[in-house]
Amino acid sequence: MPHRDKPLPVRLYLGIHDHFPARRSEWVLAGILIAWGWILLKPAEAFAGNPAWSQMAAMMSEDAWGRLAIAIGAFRFIALIINGTFARTWYGRWSPHVRALASFLTCFLWFQISFGLWNSDAATTGLAVYPGLLVLDAMNIVAATRDAGSMDKAVSDDRP
Repeated sequence: MPHRDKPLPVRLYLGIHDHFPARRSEWVLAGILIAWGWILLKPAEAFAGNPAWSQMAAMMSEDAWGRLAIAIGAFRFIALIINGTFARTWYGRWSPHVRALASFLTCFLWFQISFGLWNSDAATTGLAVYPGLLVLDAMNIVAATRDAGSMDKAVSDDRP
């Protein structure tokens, strides 16, 4: 029985399960982004008095960064669920394109964090982590655009 004929909860589980290995880093990076945003929304301030975050604090408030991170991470989770579960639908056709966009938006955040930490005079271990996350997501952009190109070709080959 094809996945599309199964009840929605089963279909969601199988769609995620089947595509998770190929999209592992996208799932993990979306989760990291949401957790990072959640931490910024907690009552204790992470940016205040910490020179490592001064550049980001000058751009937007902690709450704004937190909300942006959670929004992008949630957007990314939705794109991954659609990509794995509803691939053969009219909207599933665009999911690789949306995954590429989500990776690009996430790269914006990883870059802002990395650049801000680099430009601060603070010694921080974040410089060992955030640039690596940026590189992983840059590789995800390449993979998603490759998938989008394959999808576009498949769609154009199906047209009369």
